[in-house]
Amino acid sequence: MSVPAGVRGFDRSLNWYGAEDLWVAMPPPPDHADEGAEGHSTKYASITLDARGRSTDRKGAPHVSAERLDGPGSVPGSIGGFATAGGDRQWWPTVIDFPDAGCWRVTETLGSTEVRFTVNVGAG
Repeated sequence: MSVPAGVRGFDRSLNWYGAEDLWVAMPPPPDHADEGAEGHSTKYASITLDARGRSTDRKGAPHVSAERLDGPGSVPGSIGGFATAGGDRQWWPTVIDFPDAGCWRVTETLGSTEVRFTVNVGAG
């Protein structure tokens, strides 16, 4: 699926992944440099779209969680308030604090739309 113009226009240098009305800027895998006292953290933008393909907060924030695939563990992510910058750049700041290194599947949902991706945490 091609990236909608409203998402591409947010930042063309980012790798976008999504479907329908939910798109995420693929975060780089957190490595040991990103490790804090509570584990590894990653931040990225999530964008929700209206029927015209424009960023909107009318559907509410997406829900984000991560499940470890190579061992036990799961963690909720957090979504900040709907942010605006540069006039037309609008997004949901998204953060996941992974408690342990490993292979994690991140799932974001917005209504019936589900976006999943896998990240290898702490490999670097």
